Amino acid sequence: MSIKKLIALVTALAVVVAAFGACGKTTSDESLLNIDGEFIDTDGLIMLTANGIEVPFDEYRYMYNYVEASYFAGIDDATWESNPEYFESLLDYTEYLTLDNCWGDMLAKEYGIELTEQDYADIDAYMEEQRNSFESPEAFEQALADSSITEDLLKRIVTRQFMSNRVYEELFQKEGAPLIPSDDEIKADLSENWRRVYHILILFDHFSNSADYEDATEDELKAAALEYAEELLERAKNGEDFYQLSQDYGEDPGMTANTEGYFFTYDEMVEPFEEASFELGVGEISDIVETSYGYHIILRLEQDDYVEENWDAVRGEYVNKKFNEYIDNLLDTADIEYCEYYDKLAHGSIR
Repeated sequence: MSIKKLIALVTALAVVVAAFGACGKTTSDESLLNIDGEFIDTDGLIMLTANGIEVPFDEYRYMYNYVEASYFAGIDDATWESNPEYFESLLDYTEYLTLDNCWGDMLAKEYGIELTEQDYADIDAYMEEQRNSFESPEAFEQALADSSITEDLLKRIVTRQFMSNRVYEELFQKEGAPLIPSDDEIKADLSENWRRVYHILILFDHFSNSADYEDATEDELKAAALEYAEELLERAKNGEDFYQLSQDYGEDPGMTANTEGYFFTYDEMVEPFEEASFELGVGEISDIVETSYGYHIILRLEQDDYVEENWDAVRGEYVNKKFNEYIDNLLDTADIEYCEYYDKLAHGSIR
């Protein structure tokens, strides 16, 4: 069990679109957008613009169909009609996926970043690899059609991903990257705003499988677990090896996987655990800390030497966290303009 809160991260390859077989809908010469019973000409239609980056209808449609096939498969028309919140969720997911595929272009425009000649060569090589993976050009074209995608759209999506990689390298990875602090600044931040701890966790239902507690209520189980945790706390404060106590009696598998302890900053752990960890001095042991997971005994570990000895890994984790936070904020605050038909979309409008 990890006691870290679940955090949605946006990675450098946040949207790797499955080029083939994602949707199973074929293309057609007939308009693929129906608004209030009227077929709309989608040639040149921009469905939305995010921070100045345009998303044409064909790209939005692919994302829409991908989301519907992946997350809403099997829902019949009656269910769609009786649960309008499903369609709202479909649009929300589609918008997120669409924006997530464009963050590289947004930042490239803001910072004047361009793809390199090698990037373009790699894109062409990727496209050629996709073509050659089929028995014939006709088979390749049919696979594209069956996936509601054209070769132009596939290349556009792939190019956006290459741009995201280029932006990540230029703004977050290379020496002197403008969106990441210097190494000295990172170390100062880690020292002040991060903590490294080890802990012993006793679950509320620790005794649930014990013969003595077969008929115990939830409150009785919690009381017994607390008493047990207090006994372990006394042993720890009397000088017994904290690591060994955690290994022998603790119920957080993360302490086995993370023998160096948890190293974290604000808003990563459940609140009582975080607060207690930041109140401790190096080498101090907390009193019993109750969270939704159970009862914790926390030992704060030294971290400055740990950072120096594990600098590459620690810096990499720090940079990735800053990157994820930056992209999350970029997507959350993007200036979005929608086409005139967007507010009129209903389930079945996009085929």
